[in-house]
Amino acid sequence: MKRLSHKIAVLALFLFGSTGLFAQPNFQFTIQSWASYTTYDHYAMNADSSALEVNETTTQFGSGIRRARLRGKMTKGKVTAFVQYDAVASYVLDAQIDYKFSDNLTMRMGRFVGAGSQAGGNTSHTAIDFAERSIVGRKWASAVGRSDYRTFGMAVMGKFSNFNYQIMAQNGDNSLNLLPYGTKSSNSDENTGAIPQLDFAISTKLSNGINVGLHYGLPNEDRINVSSATGFLYLQPRDYSQGKFRTKLDVARVVNHDSALDDVALGWGIGGFYKLSQKIELGTGYQSWDPNTDVDKDAMGNILLSAVYSPDPDHWKDSLFKLVATFKTAQADHEPLDPMVIHIVWQAYMH
Repeated sequence: MKRLSHKIAVLALFLFGSTGLFAQPNFQFTIQSWASYTTYDHYAMNADSSALEVNETTTQFGSGIRRARLRGKMTKGKVTAFVQYDAVASYVLDAQIDYKFSDNLTMRMGRFVGAGSQAGGNTSHTAIDFAERSIVGRKWASAVGRSDYRTFGMAVMGKFSNFNYQIMAQNGDNSLNLLPYGTKSSNSDENTGAIPQLDFAISTKLSNGINVGLHYGLPNEDRINVSSATGFLYLQPRDYSQGKFRTKLDVARVVNHDSALDDVALGWGIGGFYKLSQKIELGTGYQSWDPNTDVDKDAMGNILLSAVYSPDPDHWKDSLFKLVATFKTAQADHEPLDPMVIHIVWQAYMH
């Protein structure tokens, strides 16, 4: 039913275009294929039954299509419609309509990423530093009920001086419609009323290459009763060329208010990247997520190493090749079961 609703939303947008509301659509396509090598450790009790120890290590090879995205954009006057379709999962990711009041103020409605973790959906799939988005963004999205980083709702986006801001009202439970008064969400037995889940974001990009931002999501006990705060600090020289460095820092904090004692999850990630040549970039990073700060030995993390190659330095996303090694860590004893993954990613971006 949910997929059918998504497809209906997309069909409606293209029907608008066919009736002349929009201009001729512009299409883009991205495809990412990858191969992987993974090691797995298997534990068993030792001979005297006093402790667990590794009794077998196995390996696994895999390959496939990671992403195949088709994007369509149509604009006429102050109105812009955007649709993004995931061909691998046969799933509509984005279906949104923007109305531009001015150069500094836009209203958006539909299904979209919106205010949230920069390490999550606000990092485009064509601009991921490693094989996958940071564990900080992925775990944050799962904790707030936006598993694919998107939600249904509306947002006001604007610019004031050097600051960009966004105020978003979303469903919270990821259903198609904002529930009116007298109905109940899937997360509550109480009437939902007219108050949606609210998220706020502000960011600024300075001339010296510093990009910094904060986001806060309010809890709503009748929708998703969690609050979250995320932030990022990115540094990339305006002339990012051979011999230059760039860095990234992402943090996220999620509080679940459903339990008697609030459960707090905390994540952070840091990465550094060096432009070895105009076509090659080397990167390294560490990302950590603690699902409950009151529980010992439940945190997990990733140590990452990467090499990225693009044959056209002026269009870094075109024909992009990545080699990424991920070493998984955990505080819990004898974890994780797959301590190392090596990915080879090939990306073609057509526009």
